[in-house]
Amino acid sequence: MTSVTAPMGLAAAVAVVLVSVVSGCGGSKGGGVAELGSTAGQSGAPAPAASAQGSGALAFAACMRSHGVPRFPDPDSSGKIPKVGLDRLGVAGSRFQAAQGACGHLLPNGGRPPNQAQLSQVKAQGLAYARCVRAHGVRGFPDPDRSGRIPDPARAGIDQGSPKFEAANRACGKLRPPYMPSNAAYNAWARTHPDG
Repeated sequence: MTSVTAPMGLAAAVAVVLVSVVSGCGGSKGGGVAELGSTAGQSGAPAPAASAQGSGALAFAACMRSHGVPRFPDPDSSGKIPKVGLDRLGVAGSRFQAAQGACGHLLPNGGRPPNQAQLSQVKAQGLAYARCVRAHGVRGFPDPDRSGRIPDPARAGIDQGSPKFEAANRACGKLRPPYMPSNAAYNAWARTHPDG
């Protein structure tokens, strides 16, 4: 079964992606790509929305639609907005920018990247969680990467549905970062995505 994690830097990614969407398309209908979430490749599969980030992304998507971007997609179960080109959204960059300006307040930090103190706090929480999971018998569980996020545990050979991981995840629940799903959230996601 494939492992899942949710995006850490939703606010950071929104800022970067929205700038690249609008500047990359030069205001035309083609070109740019909209994606909210962490850097590409952080996770091979979506995670259950278990944090305010996921609900913020859902509210952001609904707001974008109500502000003139009717095809703006809902986030996946991790709170990550799928990659969508402006041509598929059917709007010009100027309309996208206007909607983003009206809706950015719904995102963590108002859509601005996290500051250094926030990144340090996220990384410290991830490191404490990773150490706890390893201390509870899950060898090879990864530490946070440079972004402060714990990389997709599946890439390290960790099965988040295994009894050993579930026991460690439960024991370390107070340390678990918001982008890492609880056992119940992961299992609910896995039931609806049997192929990972």
